[in-house]
Amino acid sequence: MVADPLLSMVHPLTDKVVVDLGIGTGCLAFRAMELCPPRILIGVDFSSAGLCVSRSISKHTRFRNMHIELVRADLERLPISNSSVDVVLSQATINLLPDKAAAMREIARISKPGARIAISDAFRTTKAADDESWEQCIGGTVTVSEFTAFASSAGLIITGQIDLTQQVRMLVSSKKWDWPEFIEHNMDYRGFLLLRG
Repeated sequence: MVADPLLSMVHPLTDKVVVDLGIGTGCLAFRAMELCPPRILIGVDFSSAGLCVSRSISKHTRFRNMHIELVRADLERLPISNSSVDVVLSQATINLLPDKAAAMREIARISKPGARIAISDAFRTTKAADDESWEQCIGGTVTVSEFTAFASSAGLIITGQIDLTQQVRMLVSSKKWDWPEFIEHNMDYRGFLLLRG
């Protein structure tokens, strides 16, 4: 499962304020809740449909006594206070954003000094040509070096990286993840651990 290596980067979550950016249907967030419940989980997404599924799952008896807040918002303008978050999670979401630099600045803004940030997504293996429009992702995929530049400019320090390309290829090949472009365009899938300086 792609979520577990990402979660291993930020555990334990006990007594932490955790934000899942792009919570969608909640597979990452609720896996985190099962492994090690945080003090508060805040799930943010701009998709009403995804949040509807997350709200339904959050009412399950397993999560009944846990503090979960689900918020509809743009990830480039988060309705979360400055320096209030201990852990930020984001899985396969950054590529959906038109302004990735703004999103990274928002992550830095809401994170406490020393906060741990785990982000995974697909990355191009070559720089995009101006006329390319094949991306499934609205905002377009970036290279690892472009992502690193966004993080650095926001004041975030990359302290770890894991290559999840083969796991994602297997999920796509077995039809467990509907993402043919990933294989067609020879993309990488990486997980990053970042720290707020």
